Amino acid sequence: MSRQRRISYMVDKETGYVYSRVASEVAIPVIDFAGMSSKDNFAIKANLEKFNVLDVCRSLLSTVGTRKIPIEIKNEHRKFWGMSLLK
Repeated sequence: MSRQRRISYMVDKETGYVYSRVASEVAIPVIDFAGMSSKDNFAIKANLEKFNVLDVCRSLLSTVGTRKIPIEIKNEHRKFWGMSLLK
């Protein structure tokens, strides 16, 4: 019997970044300072990184759960978690 994984989305009220949670792990966007350069006017880039929910529970206090996330962002998170993309 295969168990279906469920993804939950949260938005950080301070930064507007979208987090996602699957089971006991959370995907959090982490700013890539090394990837910033003058070529693109120091545009901020963030990569999703996986954390144990217990290790980042304080960070989650500033988030609010929601399902109203643009499909492009949902698909970034779904790809990160190895799930099929939405149409």
